[in-house]
Order: sequence, then C-alpha cells, then structure tokens
Amino acid sequence: MTSIVQVAERLHSEAEAWDLKAYVLGALFYRFISEDLCDYLNREEREAGNIAFDYASLSDAEAEYGRQATVEEKGYFLLPSQLFARVQATANSEENLNEILNRTFASITSSARGTSSEHAFDGLFDSFDPNSQALGDTVAKRNQRLAKLLIDIGSHQMLDAAASFDELLRYYVTIAGKKGGDHFTPPSIAQLVARLAAAGNPAAGAIYDPAFGSGSLLIECNKRLSDSASSSRVLGQELVLTNFNMARMNLMLHGIGFDHFDLAGGASTLTDPTHASDELFDIIVSNPKWSASWPGDKDPLLISDPRFAPAGVLAPKQYHDLGFTMHAASQLAPGGIAVLVQSLGTLYRGKAEAKLRGYLVESNLVDTVIQLPPDWGYGVTVPGCVVVLRRAKRDDAILFIDASREFERVDSKNELLESHQRKILDAFLSRADIDHFSRLATREEVQAEGFNLSVSNYVEPQSNAQTINIRLLNAEITGIVRTQTILREEIDAIVAELEGSDA
Repeated sequence: MTSIVQVAERLHSEAEAWDLKAYVLGALFYRFISEDLCDYLNREEREAGNIAFDYASLSDAEAEYGRQATVEEKGYFLLPSQLFARVQATANSEENLNEILNRTFASITSSARGTSSEHAFDGLFDSFDPNSQALGDTVAKRNQRLAKLLIDIGSHQMLDAAASFDELLRYYVTIAGKKGGDHFTPPSIAQLVARLAAAGNPAAGAIYDPAFGSGSLLIECNKRLSDSASSSRVLGQELVLTNFNMARMNLMLHGIGFDHFDLAGGASTLTDPTHASDELFDIIVSNPKWSASWPGDKDPLLISDPRFAPAGVLAPKQYHDLGFTMHAASQLAPGGIAVLVQSLGTLYRGKAEAKLRGYLVESNLVDTVIQLPPDWGYGVTVPGCVVVLRRAKRDDAILFIDASREFERVDSKNELLESHQRKILDAFLSRADIDHFSRLATREEVQAEGFNLSVSNYVEPQSNAQTINIRLLNAEITGIVRTQTILREEIDAIVAELEGSDA
C-alpha cells in the first residue's frame, strides 16, 4: 500500500512539487471518476436485475449505448478502455501513454460539451499536460514518469478519495510556504468560518466565494448547512486557473454535483466579476490573498462601479483587501451573512481604508470582528482576523472577540480545536460581554475611535501580572523582620558570651 503523500514524493522533488501538483491531483481525480462511474452504472444495472453486470468488462461499442443517459446523470462519460484501471494496467509498456492520456482527458471534456455539466468539465485537465517538458525532456522520459504516477496512484488504498485529495492539498501548501498559503485556507480556520456562516444563515440557498482558491471554504460551508439547505448552490470566482481546476475537482470529490455549483476562473473578481452584479447571496465567505495590489484609482471606471461607488473612495492600489469587503457587501442578500478572513491591517490602516471602514460602520454592515491567534497559516505568522458583515443586524453595535489565545500548538502551527471554535461561536451567537474575551461596542464608541476596528481597542486584555494582597504582604514582611531581630539578638548573645570566656 502506498500513501498518497508518498505517491507525490515519488513523482517529484520538493523543489518541483508546487509546479507538478496538478499531475498528482489530476491522476487521483481521474481514478476517482473512473471508479465512481463504474460503481454507479453497476449499481443501476444490478438493481434493475442484471446481477452479473460489470461496466469495466464491456466493449467500447457496447458501452456507447448508455452514453447520453450517463452524461445526464453523472455529467461525463468514459468508455471502458478509458477507465483508469485499464490505462494503468498497460502504462509501463505503452509507448504512447502521453497521447492516450491526452485523448482520454479530451474525451471526458467533450462528453460534457453542450450539456448542463459543461461548466464543470470544460478545461478541467488543462493543467495536466502529458507532453510538458517539466516531466522530462523526451517522450520516453515523460511516459516513464507518468506510468510510475499511475501505478502509484493505483496502489494507493483510496478508502476516501476526498480525504486523500485534502491530504495532498495540505502537503503541497505546507512545503510551498507563503506561496501555498495564498491558495489554501487551513482546515481549522475554514471550519470556524463555515460555523459562523452557517449559524448566521442555516437555510441558505446560495454560498459564494469571490476568491475561492482550492474551494475549501465553499466545501466546509456546504457541509455545515442544515438539511433544509441541502440543495444550496455553490458559486464563486478565482483568478488562478490551476486553482480553478483544482477547486472543481475538490467540490466533486466532496459530493457537490455539477448541477449544484457554478464556478468561474481566469479573471479577477474586483475588475472583471463573472456573476451578475445584481445577484445576491445568502452566504459569502472568502480568504483572498492578503494585501495584494490592484488597479484602484488608476482605473477611472472603478470609482463609478456600483460595488465601490457608495463609499466614495477605493481601496488603495497596494492593498486590495477592502475592495473584496466592499464587493461582498454589495452582493449580500437582505438576510445574508459574509464571513471574511483578512489581514489585521484592514482594521487600522488610515486614509482611504479608514474612510471605507467608516462607510461600512455607518451603514451598519459590520456585525463582528474576531482577532485570530498568530501563526495559523502557511508561510504567514501574523495573526489575521475574521470580519462578519450582515445586512439585517439585530442592533447597531459591533461585537469584538479576542480569540488570540484560542489555540493549541500542533506540529509547527497553531490550531483552533473544537473547544476553541465552540467558544468563539457561542460568543458570536450570544453577543454578550465576556471579561477579556468579547465586548459589544456601540457605534458611537467606534466612531470615537476613528473607525479603528482593532479588537485590542475594545476588549481589555487579561493581565499576566499576579494580584498582590498588600495587607498580607505587609504582614509577611513584619514577620520576617521580627524573625530577623530575634536571630540577631541570639547571635549577639552568643558572640558576647564567647568574648567573655576569652577574657
């Protein structure tokens, strides 16, 4: 049995890992959809009375009869000769393995073209290029490497494909450091965001992430929703195409069908939003890359964009963070909630960002600000924060929660365990003052602070100094002095006696 991380390590060195991740992730997904298709068709036929049916043993000609019905149900189609197990079985001796894989992936894409699942499979394997020089400088070397990958993926005991995919994602972002952290939200932070979002709108009909990376926030939110929201739509946009492909695979591996998601990739949400500007969402979650640059006021059209115009100012060119906050606020449904992971700088930086915070506070959109512990991200040691927006708040105050101490050190990172997440969620739901942990501040207080939203301005930190009982301390000192006096008298008497005997 080969672990999925061992598969990755056998394909590439650590230096190559980030650039070659799409091959391991893509091969795992290829195996998953092959086995999932066989399981589905075998189950359907056997339930219909065809007990001996085995899709993998059919000829391609026999299998073609079921293509249309299969695509309608599963969203894609694979001939028996294209199944992972069949391709893997001859991989070592197949001189044209690269072309077979190319044709297979093209076939998967074309099977969905013109159907309701086209958005899920179009270009899905573009990052898996069997002819890439990154795999080797000759066809023979590339095929040798690809064969090794398929065989290793096939030997992996895949009890839970989604868990294996998650394990691979964590492995890649861990060794990539900050570069990886820009594309992946750690599990405990994703769980906290999803808990807050689901608690704020448990019957959500639509979940949206304007910078979804690997899709982890969308997946966690979908898991947390109540049964009444089991048919929620999952939507989002992502600039990096490799992430776009990775996220679509991730959603499908986690059981979110092609008919329940609508993701777009290849363009920035801030400058080229894909979803309609008037489309509103019940839940918005996001952890966009922190403090990245964007056109800002260099683009004269942005200040008149309905998403940004109400504030009368744009996020500065060097910090796009509050641009995403304004975007989220503009697309939030009347009863919706937005839970955004952000850099701490968005809470206190001045000039344009202070004006943007002022607009959000005066519009009564800021519901909660949570200070996170340090060193929870990948390649990022600074704390970060969570900002919660609501359109239908129960009051005009802002809840501040200091969760900077809510963590346990696990390996090389600080983790928010179940108990930490529950404590934060309970405070979020109760909106109650808790000494040294949470405080509900009035809008007037925040205005008086110049719209500085730093949690430390509102929640008094717990002092590490010991409380001293002065009376008890004085009594102890008096006792010590009395003891010292008695001892000195005894010593003087002994000395005097010794001096007398000498005389």
